[in-house]
Amino acid sequence: MRKTIKFFTRIFFRILNRIEVKGLENIPPRGRLIIACNHLSNSDPPALMSFISLVRDVNVLAKKELFVFPLLGPFLRFMGAVPLERHREGGDISAFRKALRILENDGCLLVFPEGTRAKGRKLPPKMGVAMLARKTLAPILPAAICGSENFAKLGKINIRFGKLMAFKAGSQNTREEYKKFSERLMENIHILAKERL
Repeated sequence: MRKTIKFFTRIFFRILNRIEVKGLENIPPRGRLIIACNHLSNSDPPALMSFISLVRDVNVLAKKELFVFPLLGPFLRFMGAVPLERHREGGDISAFRKALRILENDGCLLVFPEGTRAKGRKLPPKMGVAMLARKTLAPILPAAICGSENFAKLGKINIRFGKLMAFKAGSQNTREEYKKFSERLMENIHILAKERL
């Protein structure tokens, strides 16, 4: 059922938004993996997940507010979404543990390091991706999506997957290492976004 839904989602984006995707061959077909992407629109998760699923199954961290709706919440869980309470002091430990389990079981997790839609702003990245990578030794694949803010206007959407990155803990303060790695990750994502297709 999930494969069928994603199949029709791909067709939807191809017809209405003339979506173009490059770099799917950079996605490892097995083993734990974090895919980190910029965030412009509510259409980003379904667009990304529908094409990532051509290579492998994927879960996604999604804002908890979406799960309060009676039909949408169960549907999102069915499609592999994990609810994340973004504004909780100290972070959402429950979502972090679920993300850890997905990765420890050699799953693939899609995350948005900015933590919210950028809406034209350049937002500082959260450190959760680096923390997950350190805990699980999962490689990180940067990805960029462009044009999805014009999804409703049927604007063209581009998706690009980059090259794998790895978090390597050094001798510095761990928090500082998380911060530097997160900034470098977002720089790679922004470079991908500028390259377009």
